[in-house]
Parts: sequence; C-alpha cells; structure tokens
Amino acid sequence: MSELSMIKLGDIGKISMCKRVLKNQTSSNGEIPFYKISTFGGKADCFISRELYEEYKTKYSFPKKGAILISAAGTLGRTVIYNGEDAFFQDSNIVWVDNDESKVTNSFLYYYYQLKPWKKTIGSTIERLYNDNLRDIDIIFPTDINEQERITKVLKNIDNRILNNDKIILELESMAKTIYDYWFLQYEFPNEEGKPYKSSGGKMVYSEELKKEIPEGWTIGTLSKLATFNNGINYDKDEIGDKKYKIINVRNITSSSLLINDSELDDIELKKIQGDKYLVESNDILIARSGTPGAVRLLLSNPDDIIYCGFIIKCKPNNEKHRLLLTYYLKMLEGSNATKTGGSIMQNVSQDTLKQVKICLPTESVISIFNEKILTLLNKMQCLIKENEELTKLRDELLPLLMNGQVSFKN
Repeated sequence: MSELSMIKLGDIGKISMCKRVLKNQTSSNGEIPFYKISTFGGKADCFISRELYEEYKTKYSFPKKGAILISAAGTLGRTVIYNGEDAFFQDSNIVWVDNDESKVTNSFLYYYYQLKPWKKTIGSTIERLYNDNLRDIDIIFPTDINEQERITKVLKNIDNRILNNDKIILELESMAKTIYDYWFLQYEFPNEEGKPYKSSGGKMVYSEELKKEIPEGWTIGTLSKLATFNNGINYDKDEIGDKKYKIINVRNITSSSLLINDSELDDIELKKIQGDKYLVESNDILIARSGTPGAVRLLLSNPDDIIYCGFIIKCKPNNEKHRLLLTYYLKMLEGSNATKTGGSIMQNVSQDTLKQVKICLPTESVISIFNEKILTLLNKMQCLIKENEELTKLRDELLPLLMNGQVSFKN
C-alpha cells in the first residue's frame, strides 16, 4: 500500500450548487430532463426548456462530465457520476466538486463518498447537506494515483457486474411479457404441431362476454371465482410482539418491477396470533392498493414468516396452476382504469374492483407449457438477484478496507 495522505475536500476543488429552477419553469415534457431528489440518479419525470438550460449553463456553475453529484437533501448524500448528457438538477439539493484530479481522482472520491463521511446539519424539519459540510470533510487517500486507480477498478468491476445482471433481469422480464402477449393477446400459442395457433388456422369462436373472438375450448372466468383476496395488516409500530416477521411494504413494490427481493424487507415484531393471519405463501400474488396502484409483484423465494402491509392486497389463486397466468394478466392492467376505483386522489385499488375483472382461461395443456417456460425465466431472474445481493455485500465489505488501506495490492 502506498503512503496515505489527508486533505480537506474543500482544498481539492470547488463545491457548488445548481441554480434554482421554479416549478412553473418545468413541464411534463420537453427537451432537457430536470432531476429532482425523487428521480436523482434515475429517470426524470419533468423537463425544462433548452432556452432556460442554455441560459443557466452559461451564467452559473455547471458540472462537467465525470463530476460527482451529491444529494444535499431528501436521500442525503446519494451520489452519481454526471454522464455529461444535457440535463439539469434541482437547485440546492445537488452539489458537485470541480476536481483537477491532481491529487485525488473523481472515481476514488465517488467511492470514498459511499463511506458517508459528511457531517449532517439538522434543521427544524429536515436534514440538509450544505457546501461547508462538504468542504470540511477529511479525505484520506493513497498518494499514488495508480493505487487509487487499482482500488476503484476492483470496486467498479463489482458494480459493473451488478449493472450487467440488472440489465439481464430486465431482458428476462421483457421475454416473459413477450411470451404472454404473443400467446394470450395474439393467440399465437403453439398448437399440437408446435406452430402459432391463430396464424396457422386455429379455430376461433366469438365470446359474448368479452365481445371478441377467442380460441375454441377457452373459457371465461371472473377473478372472484378464480382467486380469493385479502387486505394486509394494519399495525402499531410501537407494539411489542412475541414473533419476528419480515414485512412487505408498498416501497418494496415500487422499488421492484416483478420479483420482490426478500432481503430488502423490514423486520418487525408482532403478536403471533395477529401476524400469522397475514403470512405470504408461495402461491400468492401481491397487488399494491396505493403508491403504484395495481402494481403486481411476486415473491419467488420460499416465504418464511413474511407478511404484507395494509396497503397491499394478497391474491391467492384457487388453482396454483393459474398463478403465473393471473400475474401477467393483472400486470397488463397495471395503471389502467380496470384496476382503479374512482373518487380519491390516490385512486386506490380495491378487492371489489379486482373481483369483477374477467379473464380468458386457456386449456390446461397451454397453461402447463406456459408455466414451464415462464418459471424457467423467473428462476434465472431470482438467481441473478441473489448474485447481486452477494456482490453488493462483497463490495460493501471491501469498500472501507480498501479506502482505509487495510487491504493492499501486490505489484
């Protein structure tokens, strides 16, 4: 390990905050993405005009490509590396360091920030990270730039593997949805000869209930006849219980796209007689009532003392063979009026609304083949999710050891 040195972050480079953008200067569509705390490091949901962007970029401090952006409020200290694309960031909530990298590389700083070294200034209602807080941070770093690069290379390789796995998971999810759409919306499931049913002349019959043609032999059922529905538990967080559970909250649904990661669930203690009424079983489908109304998720791993909160509805298929079919049918309805009740701003999903939904049921042979194909894809996704857990744990264990010089490299 090369010699370690210490320096104030304020002595390395300039620390700035973005110029304030007013709400009436943003819109739901436009040329330049505008990132707020809620979308920081992700996908922007509002925009500003290119004219305003060019004006602010010319007049005020603006990050360079490769600069580190730090969330100063909300998710305090969340960091991303600016990719240089045209974008703007919420005024006092994003800061950056203009660093000439003569002593410390930006890549090293990025990982150093993951140690959460900043001081927190606590206001009356919110914690906020100010420029002076950042300027006073002591940065301990190897004086050898090559050593800094070796450290960040190890951590980057792990992060890149995690990102690559995330991309594969999304591709597998897309493949599963494509199979569902092709088989059950276009009716091109394989016939007895393995050819697409409808385009190969498969017989279609008109359904009065659905007002459209469906394959011969398929039936219509309502979800009230195909499954049972139950709302989750409402509880007092301060209550003292006699059994430990993991609980699925709405944020676990909104932070996922199909499979819920059980390692991210909160721990809770409740009375066994109360909590056991809301256990999630392997055949269940989980549907958000609020947050992302109608969002459908699965818990693929074997649930062990996992319960679900009152803002979630549990759908239990009467026939476990229908679980994946119902899952993808309900996912098709995510965000649509079919899964919403009117009147409230939240547009909460209700059991009554779900029970009225009609679904076209294929023959048993088609369902069996579909289940086999989809389950193979879901198992691959679950393996990648578990691998990412292990990689994240490895990275988080290595991070302080590498940064503090407890682990070194041979030449």
